[in-house]
Amino acid sequence: MKKKCGDVLFLMFIIIPCLLSAKTAAIESRWQKTPLKIDGDRGDWMAPSVNFEKSVQVDYAFCNDAENLYLVFIFKDQKYLSSIAKTGMTIWVNTEGKKKNVLGVRFQKKTLAAADLIAAMEKKNGPLPADKKNDILSKPAYTINQFTVINKDEEDQTALVFKEMSEPEFAALPAPGRLVFEFRLPIGPVGGLGLDAGKTVMVGFDWGGRTKEMRQEMVQDGSYEPGENRTYPDTPDYDADSISTLGSGGSMPSMRGPKHYDFWCELTLATGT
Repeated sequence: MKKKCGDVLFLMFIIIPCLLSAKTAAIESRWQKTPLKIDGDRGDWMAPSVNFEKSVQVDYAFCNDAENLYLVFIFKDQKYLSSIAKTGMTIWVNTEGKKKNVLGVRFQKKTLAAADLIAAMEKKNGPLPADKKNDILSKPAYTINQFTVINKDEEDQTALVFKEMSEPEFAALPAPGRLVFEFRLPIGPVGGLGLDAGKTVMVGFDWGGRTKEMRQEMVQDGSYEPGENRTYPDTPDYDADSISTLGSGGSMPSMRGPKHYDFWCELTLATGT
C-alpha cells in the first residue's frame, strides 16, 4: 500500500507541473491588404496561416488591417460543437495578457418574428417606409445573425463599445465534414475594441454550456438548480439550417445537457509595414 501511495504522489509531482507549465499558443495575425468578405468561405484562408487546436479539433486563423480583425474558425469534429446553435460563439479579448473574461463579443443566430424584426430595425435606424414593413410582414419570422458585447457577468455592453464604426459580423457555412465560421471585429480606438496593429492580446473562444439568458429561463420554469456547473456529457448540436451535413441519421440528438468548451491563444496583430 505504501508503495502504491508513493507511486501516486510521484506521478502527481510529474503531471501537475507539466499541466501548470502548458503554454498558450502564440499566434501571429497576417496583414490583410483588402477587406475580407464575411461569407464562411474558407478558401480565403490557406495554409500555413491556419493553426490547429487539438483539444477541440478546430482549425483557426487571424488576419487584420488597420480597422478590422478577421477570424476563421473551422470545426472538424461534430463532437465538439456542443450547443453552439443555442449559445453562439463568444470571442473574448483581454489586453492585459491574462486568460480572463473581461470583454467579449457573442455571435449567434436568432429567430425573430416579423414584427420584432421591424421593431429592432426601427430602434437602430429609425422608422421604416410602409412598403418595407409590408414586405417584411409577408413572412412570419426571420433568422438573423446577431452580436452582443458582454462583460464577465454577461451584461450587455454593446452600446458602450461599438458606437461609430461598422458593426461586427459573422457567417457560418457547412462543408462536407466541416462547419466554417468567419468573423469580423472592428478594432479601432473609437467605436471598436481599441487594438492597435502590432499589439499582443489574449483571445479566448467560448461556446456551449448555458448562457445567462438560458439559465434565467430555466429559473423561471423551475428547471434550474443553483450551483449547477457548465460541464455535461457530450451532446452534438442540432441546427437544420447550418450543420445538418455534419451528422448522420434523421433523429434529433439529445439536448439533455450541452457541454461547455473554451480555449485561449496569445495573438499578435500584424502591421502593414
